[in-house]
Amino acid sequence: MGFVKPTILQILEGPFKEYQWPQLDALARCMSSDFGRCRHKLNLVEMLPYKEIIMIQKIAKLVRNPKKNIPLVIKVMQQQMCLLFQNTSFFMQGQMDINPKSRWYRDDFRKLTGGFYPKNDDKNRQICNLKPWDNTRRDMLALLLRTIVEKKIKGDIVEVGVYKGYTAKLIHYYMPERKLHLFDTFEGFTETSVIAEKKDTNFSIPKGHFADTSIDRVKGYISQQNSNVLYYKGYFPESIPGDFDKLKFAFVHFDADLYEPTLEGLKFFYPRISLNGMIVIHDYNTWPGARKAVDDFFSDKKELPIPMPDKSGSALIVKQDNLTSLTN
Repeated sequence: MGFVKPTILQILEGPFKEYQWPQLDALARCMSSDFGRCRHKLNLVEMLPYKEIIMIQKIAKLVRNPKKNIPLVIKVMQQQMCLLFQNTSFFMQGQMDINPKSRWYRDDFRKLTGGFYPKNDDKNRQICNLKPWDNTRRDMLALLLRTIVEKKIKGDIVEVGVYKGYTAKLIHYYMPERKLHLFDTFEGFTETSVIAEKKDTNFSIPKGHFADTSIDRVKGYISQQNSNVLYYKGYFPESIPGDFDKLKFAFVHFDADLYEPTLEGLKFFYPRISLNGMIVIHDYNTWPGARKAVDDFFSDKKELPIPMPDKSGSALIVKQDNLTSLTN
C-alpha cells in the first residue's frame, strides 16, 4: 500500500516530526476517512492526543478542498473574534442561520421553509440593510412581514416616525404590493413635541433633535418602486387624513420615541388593525415616552407587549381581540 500525497505529509511533518513516517501516513489516511471507524484500528489514541488528531483532520480538510473550506475558516475566525467584544459596549452578532452568509446556513432548510421569504412566492422581494448594529431588528421586521404575507393578513402598512427612511425602505422593498403610509414632521422634534413630552413624562428633550432629515431626502433614499408609498408631513396625530377611518391595517410600525404620538397612534390604529395584524414599537426599552405609552395603552387589553432583543428594544403586539377591530 503506497503512501498518500506528499503535500499532506509535509504539513504533518512540521508540528509532528517526532513521529515515524508510517505513523504519519496512517494519520493522513485516517484524516481522509471516518475517524470513528479507523481510530482503534490504527491505535491513534496511543500515538497522539485527541485534540491533536482533530486539528490534523481540520488541516487535511483545508488542504483537500481549499475553495470550500477557506471561506469557512474565515467565518470561524470572525466568530471567534466576537469573543473579544462580547462584554464591551459594542458587539457584533452572528447572522441568522437562514441567512446564506451564516456559518450554519442550510440550503435544504431554506428550500423547505422559504427562509426570510414566503415559500413559493413570486414577488420580487428584497431585504434592505439597516445600520450594521441593527441586524437583529432588520431580521425581525423581515420575518414579521413574511408572516403577514404567508398568513394573508389584510390591510395597509403604516410607519409613524420615519426619520431618514431606513425602516420605511426595508418595509417597502419587502412588500411593494402593499400601500405604505409614512407619518413624520420630517424636521425632528418640534416645540410642541418638547412641551408635550415634558408634561407627559417629565422627560426633557432638545428641540430639533433628529432634524437632519427632510421629506425630499427621505423620498430620494427610499427610491420607491411604485406609487404605493404615501407621505404625511406634520405633527402626529393632527396629520392623519380624514379618510383613514375607512382603512384597515396589517402592520403598524411606531418609531416616534415620544409619549403623545405613540399613545395617540395606538388609540387610532389599534381598533383598525386586522385580526393577527402586528404592531411594533421601536425604542420600548430606550425612550421613556414610548415605554409609558405602550404600558398605559395595553394595561387593559388582552394583548401582552413582547419585548424584542434588538438594539433599542422594540416591543411586538399581535392583535388578538377581534371585538375591538372596526374593520374585520
